Amino acid sequence: MPLSNIYDIIFGEINNGMILKYKADVSLLTTWIDSKRIEPYPLMAVFEFDNKHLMYVGTNHNSVAHPAPASFDAINYAFAKFNIDCVVTEMEHTYNWPDALIGKPGLSELAYSVYIAENKKIPYFFADTNLADWIQDFEKKSHHKAVILQTMWVLNDARGYKKYKKQNDTIKHAFGNVKWKLSQIGFDMPLTIEEFKKCVKNDFGFDVSDENISDILNMIPNWNEPNINGGITNKIWAETGLYSRNPYMLKEIFKAVNKHNNVLVTMGAGHYEEQRLVLEKAFGKPKYIHKFPTSKRIDME
Repeated sequence: MPLSNIYDIIFGEINNGMILKYKADVSLLTTWIDSKRIEPYPLMAVFEFDNKHLMYVGTNHNSVAHPAPASFDAINYAFAKFNIDCVVTEMEHTYNWPDALIGKPGLSELAYSVYIAENKKIPYFFADTNLADWIQDFEKKSHHKAVILQTMWVLNDARGYKKYKKQNDTIKHAFGNVKWKLSQIGFDMPLTIEEFKKCVKNDFGFDVSDENISDILNMIPNWNEPNINGGITNKIWAETGLYSRNPYMLKEIFKAVNKHNNVLVTMGAGHYEEQRLVLEKAFGKPKYIHKFPTSKRIDME
């Protein structure tokens, strides 16, 4: 037997010259609706194994409208208590850092963890996929699913236009706007306007027009709640996690764990719930922390 095969058996697969002792069994991924159980949020799951630590902070996402100071407290606590040597966070791998909101109230807790890592001069990884990745990953499963995803995104863009501009969008503008956004990350959206109109009629149940394009998603209850057993948009949201986002996140988490000793992961608590069984199989049962000392944001000192 070749020596490389022996290494594979003993240590796990080899990737770019690095032995991957820890591997993710993505077949254990679940959806948030099916897996939700480790509340309240934010939480910190502390995995201890082989003289290593994985600290997974499952956050409440922060925004100007919905500040989540406890998530910042959890991140500060992780850096204070553990000798963090790598950060993996839920930001799109194409994100253009630095974040413009550093030092401002609207900074997300995810960007905050990167800010601290950068100040401590430790490596960090953006571990989320973007819409272009979603489309390509859906195509691997089903062209029809990829069409539905792109259609939903055009409808969502039109919905957002009306929300902020206080007027209806048009089919041409919403379609062109999504296509332009994708072009900014080097992707040419393959969907055509004809496919879009056909999908809205056949899959969403509406004859789309300039008069209603901005309202269609609002007529679908809980349209953006991930649920594999729910309606068409609920399934699409759930499948972005199953097919694209969580597999990529886990790949980056496990890459970090294979290389570093004290890895901090900062992701929305829903992702932790969906990934929990994969992490437990690889690293054992964690200890949970749900309360954190009140602290100050170092970017605002």
